[in-house]
Amino acid sequence: MRICKGIDVDSVILIVEDQATDAQVLSAAVSGLGDVHMASDGFTALALARQYKPDLVLLDIEMNGMNGFSVCKALKADPELCDAAVIFVTSHVQTDNELLALEYGGIVFIRKPLNLPVARAHIKAHLALRREAKKLANHDALTGLPNRTLLKDRTDQALQKARRSDVRVAMLLLDLDNFKSINDFGGHSIGDALLQEVAVRLEQAVRALDTVSRQGGDEFIILSPEVGAFDGLGDFAERLLACIAMPFVLQGNRYELSASLGISVFPDDSEDVESLYRHADAAMYQAKLDGRNRFRFFSTDIESGARGRHMLEQNMRSALEDGVFEVFYQPKVRATGALMVGMEALIRWRNRDGDLVSPAEFIPLAEQTGLIIPIGKYVLRRACLDAQMLIEQGMPVVVSVNISAVQFVEESFLSMVQETLRESKLQPKFLELEITEGVLAKNVQNTQHVLAVLHKQGIRIAIDDFGTGYSSLAYLKRFPVDVLKIDQSFVRDMLLDKSDAAIIEAIIKLAQALDLELVAEGVETQEQADVLQRNGCEIMQGYFYARPVPFSQLCALLDSGAMKIK
Repeated sequence: MRICKGIDVDSVILIVEDQATDAQVLSAAVSGLGDVHMASDGFTALALARQYKPDLVLLDIEMNGMNGFSVCKALKADPELCDAAVIFVTSHVQTDNELLALEYGGIVFIRKPLNLPVARAHIKAHLALRREAKKLANHDALTGLPNRTLLKDRTDQALQKARRSDVRVAMLLLDLDNFKSINDFGGHSIGDALLQEVAVRLEQAVRALDTVSRQGGDEFIILSPEVGAFDGLGDFAERLLACIAMPFVLQGNRYELSASLGISVFPDDSEDVESLYRHADAAMYQAKLDGRNRFRFFSTDIESGARGRHMLEQNMRSALEDGVFEVFYQPKVRATGALMVGMEALIRWRNRDGDLVSPAEFIPLAEQTGLIIPIGKYVLRRACLDAQMLIEQGMPVVVSVNISAVQFVEESFLSMVQETLRESKLQPKFLELEITEGVLAKNVQNTQHVLAVLHKQGIRIAIDDFGTGYSSLAYLKRFPVDVLKIDQSFVRDMLLDKSDAAIIEAIIKLAQALDLELVAEGVETQEQADVLQRNGCEIMQGYFYARPVPFSQLCALLDSGAMKIK
């Protein structure tokens, strides 16, 4: 029997008492504290509990049929009811009963006759604790937004209503772009403050019936029930991105953020909570791939692509665990005399059929998932060990290893390189690290420090794909660089495209003026080699001289004399 509706409808109270006078006193004790229901026996109490999910149960011990201990035991055995706070109310004063009540899960033992102010104080305190526990269980501790649990509950409700009313429900998954760099260089306190500000802005940008949720990290989800046309959703997404793009000012510093956003819609492309989230996540990922700071709707093409990426990631993890990645080597050759002066280590991966998977397929995903860090560590270690083996056989050669931007900013990068050299016993002068121009453009101060330490130890630094990224004379002056590698995209059409030929000539003259070594990539014909050599580039790399091969084949070429080391 329901007897009143209190001020705080979030709190549900169940009174289980078979004595009418005591029930009246308990009713007075909880007046205005919540939504109150009453039962005079254990069986009715359990039925009401299953229907209304009480936060607090005031439970008499001695009742006909089922006593209070049995009711409490049944409540605690039910996963949906076990979190309810149970306060035993009884005239029994025996210590054994009090201990038994606590053993069954009761939290407080109140004796009759009731002292109304004291009883009410106990009840208010435990309702407050229960509300706080529910808040912690259903809300993100940092932003106060609903968490995954509460979002799922609200999404379930929205979908049930949508099925009855024939309306749409949209889920928008928003992920901040490049937020990790703020945590890395600004500190987690700044990162947390920005996330709190983002939460405030998103809540201000949505409708009253929408739910903004934080799922952890820098990912937010907006649940939008009862939506209309897709055009309206697109406008809504643009507003959300615009509110994130406005500058943030914290502690006197200005921070600019952008976000990528994916949208899925029930019933158009999703049928339940799981597919709504999965499809919104796939669409967000597509927005990242398309350049970030934009939104994308889900499509079946996105779904198939997402599944393919997931399978590729799982296979990569398995390949790393099973040790099936390989390192191939492509010689760097001095045109005069065709002598090998170096070799570049290149990661290779054979699938289960024994076919090589193109690095263009898995390297970008490895960088996005962080797998490039253990993969890169494996390549560096293998390359140093193989180079040391050649040296011990009387064939000293410099080995070049590509370093991803993701690897380079890792705190442990420097120590990892140093430990690898110690383990392999390779002298630093025989190791060359290749980085792209994009690395130089990010966090210049940290990059200067890392490169200076590496260079001081004798490790060579090469700029890979020079001319395709953030080319700047200032970088070459500021950073300790030994080698420029002319990108193969210029070499490929240099005989047909005057612009490519002019760019190559300029890079060669720049390297000569700065006394830097040059390597031309992608050399495939004698004509290309001749022009490069006439212009002043002596060291070349490409299919014209040698394809990337496993270390065993490289050793066989050297042993046979087909390839000679300078």
